[in-house]
Amino acid sequence: MQLMCDVVCVLGSRHGVLLDPIRRKCGIIRFDRFDCLPELRIRAGVVVDGREIVLPLTPQGPVFRFHDQRMTPCTSVLMGIDPASGIKLRLEIVTPFRPRDGAFSTTPVLGLRLEASKIAGSFRWEGRDCNPDEVEVFLEMGGPAVTREPVGDDAIDMCFQSVRSSTAREGTTRANADTEAVEQRDRLVVVDGSRTETGFRKRITFGERPSTGLTVAWCTYSPSTLSVRGELCPFKYNERLGTLDDVANWARANVDQLFVNARVVDGVIAAGECSKSTQNLLAYTLHSWLIDTWWVNRKGRDWFSVWEGSCYFHSTVDVEYTQSPFYLAVWPELLGIELDFWPEFSKDGRFTVGDRGAGTLFLSHDTGSHSTACGQDYHHEMEVEETANYVILSYAYWKRTGDDSLLRKHVATIEAYLRFLLACDTTGNGVPDQGVANTIDDASPAVQYGSCQIYLAVKCLGSFKAGAEILEMLGHHELVDTCRETAGKIRALIAERGWQGEHFATLLGKEGKGIVDPWSGEKIDLPEIPGWDAPHIYTVNGLVPFDMVGVDLGLDEEKVATDLRVATKRCLREYGCVHTDFSFERASIPETMKGLAGVSRNPGWISMNMLRDIAAFYRGVDLRHLADRYWEWQVVTNTQEPKVFFETFSGNNLCFYPRGIVIWGYFDGLAGIRENAVDGDRSTGPKVGAVCVPRLLDVDWRTGQCEMVEG
Repeated sequence: MQLMCDVVCVLGSRHGVLLDPIRRKCGIIRFDRFDCLPELRIRAGVVVDGREIVLPLTPQGPVFRFHDQRMTPCTSVLMGIDPASGIKLRLEIVTPFRPRDGAFSTTPVLGLRLEASKIAGSFRWEGRDCNPDEVEVFLEMGGPAVTREPVGDDAIDMCFQSVRSSTAREGTTRANADTEAVEQRDRLVVVDGSRTETGFRKRITFGERPSTGLTVAWCTYSPSTLSVRGELCPFKYNERLGTLDDVANWARANVDQLFVNARVVDGVIAAGECSKSTQNLLAYTLHSWLIDTWWVNRKGRDWFSVWEGSCYFHSTVDVEYTQSPFYLAVWPELLGIELDFWPEFSKDGRFTVGDRGAGTLFLSHDTGSHSTACGQDYHHEMEVEETANYVILSYAYWKRTGDDSLLRKHVATIEAYLRFLLACDTTGNGVPDQGVANTIDDASPAVQYGSCQIYLAVKCLGSFKAGAEILEMLGHHELVDTCRETAGKIRALIAERGWQGEHFATLLGKEGKGIVDPWSGEKIDLPEIPGWDAPHIYTVNGLVPFDMVGVDLGLDEEKVATDLRVATKRCLREYGCVHTDFSFERASIPETMKGLAGVSRNPGWISMNMLRDIAAFYRGVDLRHLADRYWEWQVVTNTQEPKVFFETFSGNNLCFYPRGIVIWGYFDGLAGIRENAVDGDRSTGPKVGAVCVPRLLDVDWRTGQCEMVEG
């Protein structure tokens, strides 16, 4: 594949590397902002016929004539070919990612393996200057601010500083966050090869019994750096690895497990018969998600959080909602951890709806930013959306796993959330008209904060249906009938006012009386909100968690499928679908309503396209071909500058973003998997033609054994 930026990182442990071969640069992923990572120079190369040749991961030295790159979920591979000798060098970096195994997956060790081989024949008909039977490979790591120190016979320590940013001080923002230097000592341990004063080397012989490659383990150990509610929390791996020596000893004994595990996990995903673009996206989105993860121990309990990429918010609820197909299909326990701590960040509903909100709660957008989780840092609340997201995710987690412990623990909060959603409807039609600013914060006013959005209507329909079932199961009957009646009202309103003949409207009415611009806080009255009746891609956004557990919200499925086809066609651009087919000019909306929309005319978000695609698969609308466009955007971007998964096109700057991992729900959607442990439903039913994909929830990730769904 084309050379581009990539990353390899350990789940939750803030240990990784950014590879930027086009610019011959690397960066150490730790606590710093992604735009100012500590510089790392990796001299990975070969000595052949007296010449030293390196891969393009350092600014010094001659590089190979030809390069190639590969990626899988657990690996990043860079290769170089020297035509003069026919030598091919391969550097593989692996992460210990094993779904549903938190101990192994958070081990702060990356494996590096450097292998040399000889290509068959000549390179592009070019003659060779030599034909070596033996070469020497070498690996050195350092940087302008990295000091190196030999340790024992097999290791080298790298010392450098990372920067921890905190917004714990009252009144601070992400822009003026306090920073402090954090001393870091990493250890490189050679497992197969020999140590020199500056790095590691090994002679490779060719022939009947070729030598194995040079293998090095990159280990780290970090002090507690994440503050949750004012308390510094140690990383999860501290539960079994208490010092850097412990980590290095683990690596000496177990580094081969990293490579074996990578083959197993990667093999499961590769078994899915998908396009190369989809396979690349499955790998690349996981890589980008991993660099955003934090997994610590808070007072004896797991605390798992995901940065919102270049925004650095912790556990953004709407981002985690979009990522939920990954959790539900691959690792439900991670979602369970978040569902358990989110209620702690609830707020009084009176903040939004005054006295109507007495006795209610809503959920904040995020739990903090940078190295601090002490409450929302985002500019404005997204009250209805985030509150509905929590109810839906709690329901889907329960149905998927059969675990009702979180519902029982947080039933009072869930009930208060449902009361809040009811209080946000001041017209009596069931659809909230207060607190409706949503996550689509660079969209047109109609999409972003219009009253009676169909996007939020579907989510509230799902919340009330789910809420009624949850409360009834737990014996809390007071709101059950109200929730069911309100769900019925919303369903009828969508059918009556939402359908525009071939697509669903953005809003369930055109009038803009009393809408509130979340950026300015100003109330605005408009006789008609521009773009209120335009096609958009968000009607089905609230359906996927229900699809995955086999629960029907009662919408007209034929109309939903038609909307998917029409809205996709009308909103499709070069790299995917924009939010809405309505294209506005800055001059077409009042100055007070421009917000981010005034900056980005009509952008699109890749992950929202992917979530839409999963809903489409469940309804027999085959949008698999769009993955080529999504992947092309990553290539276009990351061949020019390091951004890793770049969420947005045609505006905005959501990069280093985790949300693309939603694509890990493709297999469930393509196979029509409905996994509901509560109701005993384990059905499948592909609706988009020929498919052959693994059932990820049932995989034995240690052996790779899994059920394949074909149809």
